[in-house]
Amino acid sequence: KIELMKAIIIGTDEFQLTPLEQDVLLIWGDHDQIFPLDKAFAVKRCLGENVRLEIFKETGHVPQMEDPDRFNEVVLDFLLASQKSPNQHDQ
Repeated sequence: KIELMKAIIIGTDEFQLTPLEQDVLLIWGDHDQIFPLDKAFAVKRCLGENVRLEIFKETGHVPQMEDPDRFNEVVLDFLLASQKSPNQHDQ
């Protein structure tokens, strides 16, 4: 979603997105200096009901490096849960 990335980078809330049907994992650091936490909630609203937002406390812009164990645990949990999810659609 190029429109979303442009809007976040520029700092505008004016972007159009079609909600996604598939499950989405959004991981955000609560101390992100590049994309503040309020942007996480805006992204979640735009992407639709199937978004799982995980906020990492005391974490900045790169949670996968700052807290790799928790990051891996959250991603694995999401992937395993998605295998069982009724939100999956045939492609």
